[in-house]
Amino acid sequence: MEETQQHHSNTQTSQQQVAIHQLACHDCDLLQVIPPLEVGQAARCIRCDALLYRNQKNSVDRSLAFAITGLILFVIANMFPLLSLKALGVVQDGTLLSTSLSLFNAERPLLAVIILFTTIIFPATTLVGTIVVLIQVKTNRINEYTALVFRFLRSTDAWGMLEIFMLAVLVSVVKLGDLADVIYGLSLYAFCLLVITLTLLSYSLNPHDVWNSLRNYRGCNI
Repeated sequence: MEETQQHHSNTQTSQQQVAIHQLACHDCDLLQVIPPLEVGQAARCIRCDALLYRNQKNSVDRSLAFAITGLILFVIANMFPLLSLKALGVVQDGTLLSTSLSLFNAERPLLAVIILFTTIIFPATTLVGTIVVLIQVKTNRINEYTALVFRFLRSTDAWGMLEIFMLAVLVSVVKLGDLADVIYGLSLYAFCLLVITLTLLSYSLNPHDVWNSLRNYRGCNI
């Protein structure tokens, strides 16, 4: 009886280890076994050559540093004006939050809500949630909600559109340059650095490293 239980336990452990190294291609859905990779190596789909997994050095530590830096820049970007317009001696400031409020006052509530979510709520949620998950993984304090939070963050990744908002700001600056004096605020520089930091975070964060850590926690629902 004990030998049967031990064999069953070993079988479950073996199946779990195999499952950790099996990935379905995001492009063609082909399930493949990922071989052991050295640091810097990457695995590609044997059918469509899409990138499956990249073994990055210190992925969690580097991503945590980028996430904390991004959160600091996000706070600075929301504390001060992005731009100030000076015309006929009158100066008008503009912040991220005032952009949404201005659209509400202009009777465009749907666009205001979209701007509010894509420039403030989703980026803040992504940064705070990523920091919490990575700290739990790094300190081995994973709980039953860690996987749910990380899955939610992965599903809302595409809703952070700070790059598009930055492009809109640059276009507005060019158009308003002939009508008024444009004064660049501290938040604009913080906002530009925030966009770069989020890009580096997206590149450095290896979700498979996080999932592998979550799989080792028995009570984590994956």
